[in-house]
Amino acid sequence: MNKINSAVILAIAFGVMVFAFRTSAQSQGQEIHIYGNGDIHLVGAELFLKNALNFYTIRSWDRRWTMPTDYSTKFQSAYGAPIEPSALEKGHLLEITGKLIFNKEFQDYSEIAPTLIKDLNIKTGEPLPSVAPSEGVATPATPKAITLTKLLKRGSEGEEVKILQNFLKKQKLFPQIEETTGFYGRLTESAVIKFQKANALEAIGHVGTKTRALINSLLNQ
Repeated sequence: MNKINSAVILAIAFGVMVFAFRTSAQSQGQEIHIYGNGDIHLVGAELFLKNALNFYTIRSWDRRWTMPTDYSTKFQSAYGAPIEPSALEKGHLLEITGKLIFNKEFQDYSEIAPTLIKDLNIKTGEPLPSVAPSEGVATPATPKAITLTKLLKRGSEGEEVKILQNFLKKQKLFPQIEETTGFYGRLTESAVIKFQKANALEAIGHVGTKTRALINSLLNQ
């Protein structure tokens, strides 16, 4: 019975501790999140001491936690790039994900088994800033906009007719099973008429100035 009572008292004390830390730590610009399964997530915890054998002491909201690490602990920079444990320095701010451990010696939850430690002071692995092109350095060419430039009608052929046919296919006005041949025939004319009717244009079946302007405005969207 005494064992049960002790467990209940510890559980209640642990619950009070979780609530107090979560609310008060955030008021200090730090975050402590402790979950029902014992998982813990700290943001902005200070590395207070570096001890021997990969053993650290951290401080968050004026509370100290011991933190032993092993081969399963991942160390990363603020941007997620891998770093060596030796890169962590006293005073650095850390983001820690791990498991809260009950310390039998001190009879409290003052130990963390970390799975991931991010050093927020080490900002390696960030995207490189864009560099303005300097004289003599080739820059990638800007893709040329696809446009129609001339009158297209029944009997026309060439690359611009292919562009028109592909456009009409995307608009679901040209038969999907038909190949874009580059020849302006009956099917292309019929599809152009449908496009013109749908857009309140004169349904004349060839691509003149107004129809071409509308198609060009939609081609590169």
